[in-house]
Amino acid sequence: MLAIGERSLTHIARSLAVAAWTTDGRLVLERSVGLPAGPSDATAAGAIGIADVFGVDEHSEAVPAHRRALAGDCTRFDVRLGERSYRACVQPQYDAGGAIVGVLGFAVHALEPNDLLALRRSNETLALVQAAASLAHWVRDAASGDTIWSAELYALCGLERDAVAPSWSLLASHIHPDDLLALEAAIDVARETERPFAIDTRLVASDGTLRWVQHRGTHASQGSNAERAIGTLLDISVRKRAEDELARHAYYDELTGLPNRKLLADRLRLALVQSQHTGDRLAVLALDLDRFKSINGTLGADTGDRFLRVVAARLKEAVRDTDIVARVGGDEFVLVLFEIPSLAEPARVAERIVATFAKPVPIDSRELYSSASLGISIYPDDADAAAELLRVADTALARAKSVGPGTFRFYARAMDERAVDQLELEHDLPRAYERSEFALHYQAIVDRDDRPVAVETLLRWEHPVHGMLGPERFIPLCEETGLIQPLGRWVIRNAVAQLATWRESGLPLLRLAFNISSRQIVDPELPDMLAATIAESGCAPGDLELEITESAALADVPSARRFIRYVKALGIRVALDDFGTGYSSLSHLKHFDVDGLKIDRTFIRDLPHDRGDAAIVSAIVALGRALELNIVAEGIETADQAAAARRLGCAELQGYYFAEPLPARAFEAKLLTWRPAAVP
Repeated sequence: MLAIGERSLTHIARSLAVAAWTTDGRLVLERSVGLPAGPSDATAAGAIGIADVFGVDEHSEAVPAHRRALAGDCTRFDVRLGERSYRACVQPQYDAGGAIVGVLGFAVHALEPNDLLALRRSNETLALVQAAASLAHWVRDAASGDTIWSAELYALCGLERDAVAPSWSLLASHIHPDDLLALEAAIDVARETERPFAIDTRLVASDGTLRWVQHRGTHASQGSNAERAIGTLLDISVRKRAEDELARHAYYDELTGLPNRKLLADRLRLALVQSQHTGDRLAVLALDLDRFKSINGTLGADTGDRFLRVVAARLKEAVRDTDIVARVGGDEFVLVLFEIPSLAEPARVAERIVATFAKPVPIDSRELYSSASLGISIYPDDADAAAELLRVADTALARAKSVGPGTFRFYARAMDERAVDQLELEHDLPRAYERSEFALHYQAIVDRDDRPVAVETLLRWEHPVHGMLGPERFIPLCEETGLIQPLGRWVIRNAVAQLATWRESGLPLLRLAFNISSRQIVDPELPDMLAATIAESGCAPGDLELEITESAALADVPSARRFIRYVKALGIRVALDDFGTGYSSLSHLKHFDVDGLKIDRTFIRDLPHDRGDAAIVSAIVALGRALELNIVAEGIETADQAAAARRLGCAELQGYYFAEPLPARAFEAKLLTWRPAAVP
């Protein structure tokens, strides 16, 4: 029965001018249908080779095309078999493990225009051969859009053949959405270049089963009005699983499931390329367990392995899903943190990891302890290549281990002393607020006769190592980390309370000024907090003046205007600080209903000798008078500067020439014994 069926198949194939064949790796025919040479019963082909069937003359493309197929290409070529011309296509034939073991080929005679019936008959015949090779196929007529599916394609999609009509849109609906555009693009490129296409995609059956399929195909035409696309699908899920398993062994640590050193290097290189385009910084953290060798040696490798799995899980929990955690050695790990907003971020992660290892690891009836040491390198500060970043992180790790277990260190060779200090400040800043290391100092503001009329509150950080630090060293860090909100409210509460204390003690009435940052401007709760603080203190709202830097106000004009309106409604005065440094200062001044301007110290420094600075100060004073604003010159350090500011019409003056910032008690003593500065 089988032999009769195959002879009938051969007869049909030759009648309809379609052919299909398979070869082994030596290009010897294994099975064939419809070829004019070779075994007519499609059984073992013996030693009949492709050259025997298609010939080897200089015009024949068949043998080179088959050789390219053995190399992994899908190749189309024209060939003449007997009295007919065919469009043929050959592609690799794979075994279950994904290795190329031969060639699969098929050839179709070019149909006459509008001969769709003949196309369908040819397709049905070819389908019998493809079924034997577990191939599904489709044919689409370019003019009509009519599409034919093989029974195998229906089966791949999980559809009943009689239940739905075949169409390209139906097939597209079963291609994974993430792969569909790539498939359509491959087909379009194949049509434009008149070359075969080959692409792997995921296919989703109607029951949700996900398969990997290999698409191969071509465009066949005879004249401009008879074009059709022909494609095959081969289920390669088994091969993909084998490839994934090989990749898992090649790129992942078997014990923990984390990326290994090879995958880490690949991902880090890609991350650096991306960071070069985006300008983002990234951090590399090299980690070593301090007591693991003792655990492994005393309790055995099995316990050590279980301990490492717990360590891996904890490290993954300590970072974001987008970051990398890799195991690169026995007890060595590397973490890569992407898009770090500041150098404080890797420090926080390192602290979190160190704290994590303070918790015991329960294994059986034991609670095991270990600590971790970390070394940190930063791109691009320390290096701009993956290998160098890893190397300097290891150098920093060695330095950390020399200090003691459970510590971390940044690689600092490329950093200057100020950058290192700044990094330490970022690290120490959160604890400073908890430890009450911040203090308020007060600096007098005098009128034209050197009499104190106001006092500005200035924040200081009493750092245990670096000593007294001014706001320029840490306020930007506070804004970056969000600490400015609670710290700013602390300043307001304590400064207003201090003003109330001075009033009760009978000190001269002074206006209290304090600074508001750009972050505080957009704090919706701050106006209510100000109102409550004033009510509790017993001070009058007019005793207070908020100073907003001009750059902060111009950065978000709508928010600044809204904030100023709220504050003014409470009766609190508002002044623009550092005036004259913002972009288009004068044109934006009309947006802000303020009571005063503080001229930036950059215009005061050379005021006695620089005609340009004198002209700018004179213009600001004239503007202030026209708008009935109080004008303050800040940063005055010499008698000449004070005299020039008075001469140009500044109503109030501030600077070290009159009084340096002092703690509350020292300022109180200074005020009680105030002596005007000598006026030249």
